[in-house]
Order: sequence, then structure tokens, then C-alpha cells
Amino acid sequence: MTLVPTILNIFAGICLYVGLLHLLIASGRLKPSLHLSFGLTCLVIFSYILALIAKYKTMNVDDYINARKLLSALGYIDAIITIWFVALYTKFKPVGLLLVLNSLYLICLLINQISPTGILYSHISRLSSITLPWGEPITQPEGTLNPLLGFQFLALISNVVFAFYACYRQYQRGEKKAGLTLGLSLAIFVGTVQHDRLVDLGTIKSIYIAEYGFLVFVVIMSLNLVKDLMQAVKLREQLMESERLRKIAVEVERNRLARDLHDSVSQTLFTVATIAEALPRVWKRNPEVAQQGLEELAQMTQGALAEMRNLLIELRPNGLADKPLAELLQQLTKGIQGRANLQVITTMEGDHRSLSNEVKLVFYRITQEALNNIIKYAQATLVSVSLHGDSQKTILRISDNGCGFDYNKIPSGHLGIAIMKERAESIGATFHLSSYPGEGTEIVLSWSIAVLKIGSGE
Repeated sequence: MTLVPTILNIFAGICLYVGLLHLLIASGRLKPSLHLSFGLTCLVIFSYILALIAKYKTMNVDDYINARKLLSALGYIDAIITIWFVALYTKFKPVGLLLVLNSLYLICLLINQISPTGILYSHISRLSSITLPWGEPITQPEGTLNPLLGFQFLALISNVVFAFYACYRQYQRGEKKAGLTLGLSLAIFVGTVQHDRLVDLGTIKSIYIAEYGFLVFVVIMSLNLVKDLMQAVKLREQLMESERLRKIAVEVERNRLARDLHDSVSQTLFTVATIAEALPRVWKRNPEVAQQGLEELAQMTQGALAEMRNLLIELRPNGLADKPLAELLQQLTKGIQGRANLQVITTMEGDHRSLSNEVKLVFYRITQEALNNIIKYAQATLVSVSLHGDSQKTILRISDNGCGFDYNKIPSGHLGIAIMKERAESIGATFHLSSYPGEGTEIVLSWSIAVLKIGSGE
């Protein structure tokens, strides 16, 4: 029966598949060094298992020595790559210490290659065999242990201490599940390796089982790495989507500013230029009418300046955050007075300087949207904007004497009111709009920090 080689071939196939998979993953941009080191570890374990199968099949001392030397060499190479994988996975990478640990295994590798019989034995007299319970024979050597074998134990102990300390550091850093998973797989790995050392020392008669520990390490860590990779890919997609939405928001805001600039400042300046050009001729014919034109010209110029200040404030990153809410709303009302034949009554009471930037921005945007709607649709001659309260409670009222409208008959394409409601809900404020045909419109926006705390469950 050849049950052991059959099982080992299956293990080798699994390690080969996992190794190639992670090398393929390493060709991408997500944690390439981590997946490269793990992929190489899997491929070396694959080679180690094949060398172990060859050792089991040897029939003479010379073939056994060659297979044994190859097996030991692959074990040292695997240990070197694995310790770098542990360092990358735990993010504990003292390069100087890692090079010292690697040098211990490199010394073992050198001794193994120079010694005629490898690092384990200084002399092998003959081969014997043990029979497994199901009748399969396994080759075992009889010989004298090499005194230089102590270097192997020194290298093994040093690297094991480092690996478990790295897991501890990862656990302490808050990555508890990752640290425990790696520590558990390494414990199984190290335990099976120690079993094989007892077999080498002749303490127990058994087959080698390190390859089973290798397989457990490969499977557990591969599943964990793939899970981490899927989370990283998902996070990357979310970041890409956020960046896409940010670009769309920037484009929308740019278009809005361009539209506002065209609708307000550019049209006002065009009107100012037209009036200024006509005033000299009007002055000659009727100085009183010309005087009224000058007053209108001054008002429109002040409005254009106010509009420009508003746009410049919005363009600056902290423009809206730097100014009190009352000052921002006064700038808005000055702007519409310059580009519309409106009388605006502005009342600002209370201290609003300590309002959060989020609350301040919502009040500003709703006021801006409401005033723009009044200019476009209300046909009003009088507008009232009042702000009352403090940092704990703030109430904004905007009313006009325009034509009003039936709230239930708003066309579906007009989203201004819906957007104002959404803005109010985002800060826990209440938004109320009342309007009737021929009776004007009133908007009341009320925000209270007490309501906000109750809504958030504090």
C-alpha cells in the first residue's frame, strides 16, 4: 500500500495551487509583498513535500543522504521566507533582527551542503524501516547525530520566539483576530516540526508530520489573506465610488457657481453698463430722471459687489465657516436687492457665532435657494428675512408678498423644495413651507440642539 505518498501528493497539489494563486494576486497592486512572500512559502512547501516523498522511496544510503540534504535545505529556505511573511503580515519589521535570524538558517544551510551526510547526521551506517499499522513500510536511517545540529535548534528557537512575539504585537495593536489566527496556525506548524525533530533524534519511531502542519498553516492563512483581500477590494471600490461622487459634486458646484455668476453678476453688470451709457443723454433732457437712474445704478452696483463677495466666500475652502451666519445671510439679501426690484427687510437677532459649520451651511443654502426661487417665480416686491435665537436654538423665517402657489400642484421636475427639506433633515431641523395662490409664501426653518440630541439617542 502507498497511502502516505498518495496523501502527500494531494497535499503538494493543494500547496502548489495556493502558491500560484497568491503569486497571481501579488501581481496586482494590493499588498503585493505580503502575497508574494506567502506564495513563495507555499511553493517551497510544495517542493519540500515532493522531496519527502522521494526520501520515503529511497532504497540505499546514498540516495537517502541526497534526499535528506535536499529536504533540510528546503526546510531552511521555507523558514527564511516564512519569517518574512510573518513580519509583513504583523507589520512588525525590524530589518536588522530579521537579517540576523535569516543568517542563522543560512549557516545551517551552509553546514548542510558542506557536510557529506547533511546537518542531521555525521554518519549513516544503514537504512532500516518501520511498518505502519496498515502494513506500509517507511524508511528510517541508523547513524550518528551531527554535533553541529545545535545550530538548527538555535535558529528554530530564535525564529519561533520572534514569530510569536510579532503575533503578540499585532494582538496588542488591536488586530486581535489576525494575531490569534496567525499564532494558532504557527503553533500547529511548530508543534509538528518539533515532532519531526524527535523522530530525527530517534526518541520516537513515526512518520514525519511537519507537512500536515504546513498544510494547516497554508490553508488557514490563505483563507485569512483572501478574506482580507476581499475586504481591501471592497474598500478600494468604495473609495473609488466616493472619489467619483466627489468629482460629480465638484462639477455640480462649479456649474452652480457659473450659473449664479451668469444669472446675477453678469446680468447686473450688463444692466449697469446699459444704464451708465444712457445716463449722459438722459441727464441733458431730464436731470430728475437721471438722478433716479444714478441711485438705481448705485444700488445695482452694491448688489453686484455683494453677489461677488458671496461667490468668493463660497469658492474659498473655509469661506462659509469663517463668517457668522447673520453676516452670511445679510450678504445674500444685499445680493438679491441689486439684481431684482425688491425691498428686503432683514432682521438678525441673537448670537449665532458658535453654530457648527454643518448647521450654518444648511441655513445658508436654504436661504440661498429660497431667495433664488423668489426672484424667479414669486413676482414679489417685498421680502422679509429674519433670524432669531442662539447656539442652542435658531429659527429662520423667509416670507414674501408674491403670487404664491399651490403646494400640491408643483411640477415633478422642480426639486428645490425637496432639496431644502433634505438639507433640513440632515441636521435634525424642521422645515415648514406655507403658500397659497395670491397670498405669498413663508418658509420657517427651526433647529434646536435639544431635538438633535434626542434624535441621536444621547
